[in-house]
Amino acid sequence: MDRLEQYRTTLEAVLSEHAQLSRQVRAAHPDDPERPVEAIAVCDPKTDNYLLITAGWTPSQRIHSILAHFRIIDEQIQVEWSGVEDLIEELIEQGIPQSAFLPAQPQSFTSSAAG
Repeated sequence: MDRLEQYRTTLEAVLSEHAQLSRQVRAAHPDDPERPVEAIAVCDPKTDNYLLITAGWTPSQRIHSILAHFRIIDEQIQVEWSGVEDLIEELIEQGIPQSAFLPAQPQSFTSSAAG
């Protein structure tokens, strides 16, 4: 498997596993108001965007947020947001080298827009 395909497969597998664990916890505690949301893995290999989001309702409000967002750009993984503890370490344990990860850099957006 080439490097790009490995990154796609690993990102999808790890994010899907987190979503599955969320569903299992919710199923085990269906009436727990502390667990009103589910995690959903959104993986798009065409645009190389990989997200873990939450969606659901509390008794009084809608919950919808991004837990993690990764993009593959030029065969490297741009970390747009990672609000899940140890998620990057988990991806590294699954075979993605640490050198493949790039932090989100706001200056890259402003410098490209200015040029």
